[in-house]
Amino acid sequence: MTTSTPTKKQIRLQNKWNKLEFQTDSRSAWINGTLVTLSEPVRKVGWQWAMDATDFDKTIEPAVRPQEFLKGAGVRTVVLDPGHGGNDKGASSPRNVQEKLVVLDIAKRVKQILKSRGIRVELTRESDRALDLGDRCRKAAALKADVFVSIHANATANRSVRGTETFVLSLPGRYSSNSYGSGNPPSSVYNGNHYDIANMALGFCIHRSLIKTTGQEDRGVKRARFQVLRDAPCPAALVETAFLSNAKDEAMVIDPAGRDRLARGIADGISTYLANVKRAKK
Repeated sequence: MTTSTPTKKQIRLQNKWNKLEFQTDSRSAWINGTLVTLSEPVRKVGWQWAMDATDFDKTIEPAVRPQEFLKGAGVRTVVLDPGHGGNDKGASSPRNVQEKLVVLDIAKRVKQILKSRGIRVELTRESDRALDLGDRCRKAAALKADVFVSIHANATANRSVRGTETFVLSLPGRYSSNSYGSGNPPSSVYNGNHYDIANMALGFCIHRSLIKTTGQEDRGVKRARFQVLRDAPCPAALVETAFLSNAKDEAMVIDPAGRDRLARGIADGISTYLANVKRAKK
């Protein structure tokens, strides 16, 4: 790859296949234009640049060369998990658009798109009912899931915040993206950490596809220790499709065409991941 430094704090590596961009003292990285949050900041020491080796192995490599690492992954069954349900409404918008209903509709649309492509798809819930977090992963395990994608919508007190962000499980001994520097990072190894490389490959495919399909603001691929990611029985990602608290995002999810774009973005990302698995097996 050729190396250039557009600014004193920015380095770019590029060849005909990929473009990687990093900033000094920052956890933000752009892989082929898609934002990814690293576990540790990139550093500059003298004239040299350095990044955490685990970030390179389990964040950069799976996103850039997924087919090199997915030979053991499965392709038979996708399980979609619409978040919340029943008495748990999840987030709500100023016009009382409820997360539990929005994400169920999006999940059903994703299912139809993937089924039309010959992919077996199951949902953890098909109706507006409560479902324990542990039960979601247990159901995925019972269905012998090869891919698990939990679908959500976001909200915050700051109504100017908008966009899409995708989460995969935090790495053992590394901070979660939104709690960096707070205490000591947990060293626990969860079931979901057995799929760390595939998690990133899946999350990156979905996130990149969502941003491309919807034009949403790119809030990046991030890491968290959500229970459905910790207990996942297979490669997993959690998608925060939009901020219901933001007027533009709210308008998009209210519009059936907007929900269709979100569903298509998720479905295309899953399809890309499955294609990468098939390439790896060849």
